Amino acid sequence: MQQLGICVRFGVRRVIMANQLLGAAEVGTVIRLREAHPDLEFHFLIDSQAQLAAIEDIAESVGANSFARAQPLSRKLTALVELGVPEGRTGARTFDEALAVARAVAASKAVALSGLECYEGLQVTGDSARDEIVVDGLMRRVHDVALACDREGLFAGPAIILSAGGSAAFDIVARDLPMKLSKPVLTILRSGCYVTHDSGFYNRMLEGVKARSGAAWQSRPGLQPALEVWSRVQSCPEPGLAILTMGKRDASFDLEMPIASKRYRPGTDAAPQSVPASWKIANMNDQHAYLRFSADEAPQVGDLVGCGISHPCTTFDKWRALFTVDDDYRVTGAIRTFF
Repeated sequence: MQQLGICVRFGVRRVIMANQLLGAAEVGTVIRLREAHPDLEFHFLIDSQAQLAAIEDIAESVGANSFARAQPLSRKLTALVELGVPEGRTGARTFDEALAVARAVAASKAVALSGLECYEGLQVTGDSARDEIVVDGLMRRVHDVALACDREGLFAGPAIILSAGGSAAFDIVARDLPMKLSKPVLTILRSGCYVTHDSGFYNRMLEGVKARSGAAWQSRPGLQPALEVWSRVQSCPEPGLAILTMGKRDASFDLEMPIASKRYRPGTDAAPQSVPASWKIANMNDQHAYLRFSADEAPQVGDLVGCGISHPCTTFDKWRALFTVDDDYRVTGAIRTFF
């Protein structure tokens, strides 16, 4: 809800919250924002009739108390039925479950069915052939539920939204998710990591995209890492070890350690240099990183070390401002973050 409020504050009027909407305060916030901003198009995810019942009870209460009228809302809330996968996160697991939720939403006095949603990311392993089969299967499930809902006239609104999230197999989603129904279909690909890409996990996943996409795609530069965290060598306390002024408070570490890629020695280097292959971040504490290296490729105290990161999502929220730079590392601006 905090992120929705920020979107509205900055003038964004079309929002998908790729999560379930629950709680009196949260539902009430959505209702009040939509009442205050009639042009706000907001969609949330729904995957159970229990969630729908809770929203209906809250909407009725908010309609009666907060707006001093015991009557239906001026506009129904709009939701996407989420399809999930076994052992995965949220989302209806079967065709029958998804269709039952869709029918309940379509019959609701508080919520309208605007489309379907899924997330492919948790299924992707990096095995290109396997990933294509698994993700394609999920897209077919979305198609099957969409066709059934369309036949029964369950979708409200002038267009039907079909949306899939994930940054590792977006090529399969872009190829397989679009379809034709009785109303125009708005296909929305939600690949968050395209903003910066990364130097680790998603960079490896991109090789699978290239392998599936043919020679023409492979000849292009593709996505390039654009997020780096720079720190300084503050100590070289023993052979083969340097301590950097960067830790878990500064860079993501949930998938793997940051990847040392560049070094700059003030007073010596005219520009950042590539680091030796032996330089590896072995561990991190809250505010320190352990850089391991070969004895003949040692950094010096005072060196600046630039690291690429693996999984940008958990680096962004560690900074209130991110500086943008040109190819010569001159600062060109800053981006504020709101988490």
